[in-house]
Amino acid sequence: MLRVIVLMLLTAVSCAQNLKLEKTLSAPAGAGVRFAAISPKGDAVAGACQDGRVRLWVFPSGELRQAFDLKDERIFGIWFSDDASLLAVAGSRGGVRIWQLPSAKLKVEFKADGPVSALAISPDRQLLALATEGAAPAELWDLSLGKQVTDLPAKFGGTLAVAFSPDSQRLALADGDTQVRLFEAATGAIRATNDDLPLESFALAFSADGKTLFTGGADKTVSVLDAVSGKVVSAFPRQEFVVRDLQTSRDGKSLAAAYVDDKSSENPAPVLIWDIAGRKVRRSVLQPGLKLNGGGFVPDGRLLMTSSDGNILKVWSVR
Repeated sequence: MLRVIVLMLLTAVSCAQNLKLEKTLSAPAGAGVRFAAISPKGDAVAGACQDGRVRLWVFPSGELRQAFDLKDERIFGIWFSDDASLLAVAGSRGGVRIWQLPSAKLKVEFKADGPVSALAISPDRQLLALATEGAAPAELWDLSLGKQVTDLPAKFGGTLAVAFSPDSQRLALADGDTQVRLFEAATGAIRATNDDLPLESFALAFSADGKTLFTGGADKTVSVLDAVSGKVVSAFPRQEFVVRDLQTSRDGKSLAAAYVDDKSSENPAPVLIWDIAGRKVRRSVLQPGLKLNGGGFVPDGRLLMTSSDGNILKVWSVR
């Protein structure tokens, strides 16, 4: 889901000014929301629950709109398409189901090679890329045909993150061999490779104009790559935590980076909202004891984030 030492110290005092509770959403007793996804339109929240169901709430009213069942698989991930017209859910044995919204009609169903650890739907809703746990190659699927287009193997270590460019023409993969690869999305033909990063990347995000690719991971640095050549052109200041997730705002001005403490995931680590042009931290969010489990930018410029407490899903807002 969705971290300058001084800013972190200040945040402990002022985090209430940065993080505002917008809404609490209730699941049935014992359902427990493990993680959540925010609709890119900001009008819905989907929660993957411990009872094997995905629940979709209207936001901000909190009305429960729909519930989806992944049969007997434990839910491993949940994702919206960029226009929020598709909802994808993956399970522990590789089952992937994609529903059309708001009709809740099942669009496509297939089985990947293992538990899905990363997934992206192309903005034009024609393609899906996914990575599974372990060393299996990433998979590229044609959603209109419901068929796999190709495998995208790494040299070793499998794939850790996937992302489509805003025009749906390119596909980026961050692989366990520390390389970032850029492919022609429609065919899976490789177009560029970056092997200059010292450690593996766990997160990828294209800029709003598609010209650059942000990547971050174990080296604790957000690097900026040219989205055509794959070359590193600049980097954000290095932090003391590992980069776990990256998301860009729709206006192209902000980058949200979620970090994790590599010593223990139980330790608090911040979410930093970077000013892309200035490469400076615009806002830092750190609230000890709050385990965030989803989020994203919405059209009005807010960053919405979610956390769970029992059967209650909380939606937080950051300006």
